[in-house]
Amino acid sequence: MNRIPKRTVLITTIIALLMIPLVSTNSTASAADYKQLPEPEWTYDAPTGTQTDIHNKNYYFTGKTIYPIVSEQINSETAYTFLYHSDRSTGKTKPVYTLLAIDDKTGKQKWTHKSPLLYNSFEVDQNGNVYYFDEGKSDNKKVYKLTALDSNNKPRWVKTFKEQFQFNVLEDGRIAVIIFTKDTSVITLYTQEGKQLTKKELPGHVRHIQGNFAGVINSSAPRNKTTIDIYSISTGKKVISAVQPQDHVNIVHADFEVLSGGTVIVPIYDAKTKVETLHGYKPNGEEKWTRPLPKPAQDAVYGTTYAHNMYDSLYVSLGNNYLIQEKNKLSLYNTNNQLIATKTFDDLPAQGLLQRLSDHSIVFGAVDKSQSWYDSKKPEPKKATYYILDSRTLKVKNTLVLDDALFHQADVRFHDENTFYIHMGETITKYVLK
Repeated sequence: MNRIPKRTVLITTIIALLMIPLVSTNSTASAADYKQLPEPEWTYDAPTGTQTDIHNKNYYFTGKTIYPIVSEQINSETAYTFLYHSDRSTGKTKPVYTLLAIDDKTGKQKWTHKSPLLYNSFEVDQNGNVYYFDEGKSDNKKVYKLTALDSNNKPRWVKTFKEQFQFNVLEDGRIAVIIFTKDTSVITLYTQEGKQLTKKELPGHVRHIQGNFAGVINSSAPRNKTTIDIYSISTGKKVISAVQPQDHVNIVHADFEVLSGGTVIVPIYDAKTKVETLHGYKPNGEEKWTRPLPKPAQDAVYGTTYAHNMYDSLYVSLGNNYLIQEKNKLSLYNTNNQLIATKTFDDLPAQGLLQRLSDHSIVFGAVDKSQSWYDSKKPEPKKATYYILDSRTLKVKNTLVLDDALFHQADVRFHDENTFYIHMGETITKYVLK
């Protein structure tokens, strides 16, 4: 396997949730409230020769963003995904991605916007605003543009740069633009209205931005090691260094997570024991606590790049708490590393996968994997089980248990505790648990 490129950017952020009292519970989840799919709210049929696609340029090592992305803004109510088709007009086949905006009330197509580049260049924020990368000319010189559109496909603002850049919409609404030089990264943060918030140049190449922190690869790290230096964006000062095995990257979670109260959690991998240990730090870099993650069932090493199958052992931030998944058991801890609650899911038909929602909810569920995920033209009935939980207590809000599901795990995207979408290639269908 090739080395992970230094220019890879890993950007995720957290959604601020409420602080909760410590109530430790240990229980098994098994009850079901919904045993069949409700009547669809609507179904969107892709045009002839195209198919809906969950392709996303931000395939980082925390997993890809799940489409459709649905606007949180009351007057927007738009669901975004992609249409894909193969262009053979030049005699060569090339993929073409078009951003698709659907009216979330009716399921009717609102508009489409073709990607200005071969590579998918779009991002969407939770208010229904769209951002995309484009190229242009100024005085016969190539320039690079970041263009913002509203939910009606109308331009909002444009930023022009002389150098190529990468950009991401952070979950807190800021837009991060990163320009790489040989040894540094220049980070510029903007508001959704296009107002510049801050601009900092940091040594190394950015992998992750969250809250007030940016993690960069230290290019001068000792041999056979990868050092991730975490900087305060506001001050430009380094606060934490995490020494990992050479070219270490985890395919599930980020290099660090920031809790809403300021605690920074950094996972450090030991190549000998094959165990990751979480280190909790104060915002000033002072270590608070440590906790080892459960050892995953599978661990594959390719050359000098460690690629871990960590879906049965991972951590994520939830407001001012964090969650550890060990196979089909979830454990919730607070910012001081104290256990809040645990819950085991014995009735899942496969390894559970986690979705974090924006309404104090998480979804934990699975679909029977007896049929390959990519074989969706003739889906076979199989069991699917989903639990919608309160992210602050792990208490069950809703459950959906089906014995005849005609979809795969990758086809389902929950928006809130009641609303979800099934994304089947030629169709998108919206459901509401009422």
